Amino acid sequence: MVKKEMPASHLQLLGRSGTDKSPARASGPLRFLTRQPILDAGHRLIGYEFGVQKNVPVPVAAGAQSLQQMRDEWLLASARTSGLQQALGDRYLSFLAVDAASLTGLSLDRLPASIVLVVRDLAALSTAGRDRLLDLASLGARLALNDEDSVAAAALPAAIWRYVRIDVNQGDALALAQRYDRARGQYPAARIVAAGVDTDEAFRACKKTGFQLFQGYHLASLQPAAAHRLYGSRARLMDLLNSVMNGAEIAEVEAKFKTDAGLSYKLLRYLNSPALMLNQPIQSIAHALMYLGHEQLYRWLTLLLFAGGESDARSQALLRNAVVRARLVENLGKGQVPMAERGRLFILGMLSLIDALLNLPMQRAIDGLHLPQGVVDGLLQRSGAYAPYLLLAEACEGFDQEAVEALAGRVGRSAEEVNLAHVEALIWAEELLT
Repeated sequence: MVKKEMPASHLQLLGRSGTDKSPARASGPLRFLTRQPILDAGHRLIGYEFGVQKNVPVPVAAGAQSLQQMRDEWLLASARTSGLQQALGDRYLSFLAVDAASLTGLSLDRLPASIVLVVRDLAALSTAGRDRLLDLASLGARLALNDEDSVAAAALPAAIWRYVRIDVNQGDALALAQRYDRARGQYPAARIVAAGVDTDEAFRACKKTGFQLFQGYHLASLQPAAAHRLYGSRARLMDLLNSVMNGAEIAEVEAKFKTDAGLSYKLLRYLNSPALMLNQPIQSIAHALMYLGHEQLYRWLTLLLFAGGESDARSQALLRNAVVRARLVENLGKGQVPMAERGRLFILGMLSLIDALLNLPMQRAIDGLHLPQGVVDGLLQRSGAYAPYLLLAEACEGFDQEAVEALAGRVGRSAEEVNLAHVEALIWAEELLT
């Protein structure tokens, strides 16, 4: 398989030029890019919020009026120049939170249409900042408001806000419903976003209340009110996975594929994706097994668990998150985990969401799979040699920068290396799944 080079534009995420050949620093500014998904009521991915912790140091920028402005500028530059916008295109939105006090100093010209500016702390908005905000709205910029800023926002036209975000973890269900009704009444043209939705119960409650969009990782949680989803093609796939893991002969593997005609088509589609950059197209299952080997074929079969015959919008959203996580786990292990074992990092990342996919506790979800012990330990106890890479990838899916920093140090990765691995994983997943 041909190694894919990181475009120079990705290096701009780190504040380094494409010609800078200096090794990544083990210390220095720790600016970890993190993300959370935003989905609609049908579990379709709408976009991500990308963030950086407010107390993370950043390099001094010429003309900057505050440290927060520097952080906001860095975040905007990251989203614009790291390749994320090219990869996500117009399909997904990028929510970026910036302080109201930073507005007059930020470079907001020619803002991509897919970027949503979440303007926070409106009480600090100056007269010049208000004018800038209104100018942005008149130019069609997508603006979002946090519910806690609604008092300060009363001095602004309600129509400028495309999105209003409410933290669902503040107050009880009655208070949440009241806040939703108030936002719905004040901003009738805006889409109301439920933020902090990390359980299926919270998702269902917010959906019943009327929220249109949902931010958080409720997808990764079990659904207590629903049945398990280990049936049909998924059960057959798990049998097929075991055959490949056990080194079955080509004829046996091909025979199992023939029980579900769609599996061969889907697998070949993934294997021939531009993201893999193989030297030659894969023509058949036998060709795939001979060319890739059993362990490489196994990793691609794990994708089909999420994209099998019973796949729905929720499974597709889980697939996208699992592919990003799996690629990130694999990227983080480069140069540290032996080459022969790197495929196991990808498998660990993919299967780390199999419990949510099958709606079964992890132990039961993997009971039928013959997995290397290091992968089992990582899945069940988050222990063993592979676990730190999974834990770091999971931490990048939230806004706990202290956890990201600690885990990055544990595996000997700098902020620059983690960010490059993260961005590349997002871009690679889009190339594979689009």
